[in-house]
Amino acid sequence: MRKIIWSPKAQKDYAGIIDFVLQRWTLKEVQQFVDQVENAISILQIGNIEFRKTKYRKLHVAVISEQISVYYRIHSSKMVEIVRFWDNRQRPSKLLKS
Repeated sequence: MRKIIWSPKAQKDYAGIIDFVLQRWTLKEVQQFVDQVENAISILQIGNIEFRKTKYRKLHVAVISEQISVYYRIHSSKMVEIVRFWDNRQRPSKLLKS
């Protein structure tokens, strides 16, 4: 099973999304988002599926919901780094600049 680490930006993105959802919707929607993230991370931990590669070096993307994707980097067969959570309505070219 792979170890999952979170970048500081990913931690900030995740907390920001939860805060945003809490301001606009209910705990039910927050829990749904958390469950979707946990599901994607479980898949990454097992390591038998890789999501779509991006044009950025060693960066992959998994769609969490219609609005949010998670970008991650495979460091080795034993470690994956969650790099960013990203609002799909933003331009991907801004991903590594922000």
